[in-house]
Amino acid sequence: MKVIVRNPEFERQHIWMFEQPKFFEYEGEEVKLKHANPDELCLTTGIQEWPVRVIQRRNIVSIDGKIVKKAAATVITKIIKGSKGNEYVVTGSNGNWNCTCPGFQFRHSCKHTAEAA
Repeated sequence: MKVIVRNPEFERQHIWMFEQPKFFEYEGEEVKLKHANPDELCLTTGIQEWPVRVIQRRNIVSIDGKIVKKAAATVITKIIKGSKGNEYVVTGSNGNWNCTCPGFQFRHSCKHTAEAA
C-alpha cells in the first residue's frame, strides 16, 4: 500500500531551521493494532527497530493513487458518569477527544474519553 500524507508542520515553516516538505510518501502493509483508534492507519515500515508507523487519517491525501475524500467532521457529545457520581461532558471530533473532568485537564487523557469512544 502506498500512502501520500499531508505534512501538518508544512504550514509552520517559520519554526523550523530547515524546509519542511508539503507531503510524505509511505509504503507498507496495513496492520491492525489494538491501541490504535479508528482515525488512525497503521502501516508496516520494514524497519526492525520501528516496525509500525501510525498515520492520522485526516492527513491522508491518497492511498494507492486514489484520492481520499474528506468526510464532514462529526462532533459527538456524551455525558459520562464518573466513579464518584460526577457527570462529565465528553466531546469528540475526528479522533480528538476532550473531557471536563480534572484528570483530563491535567493529563489530556482520561477513562471517560476512552468510554465515550
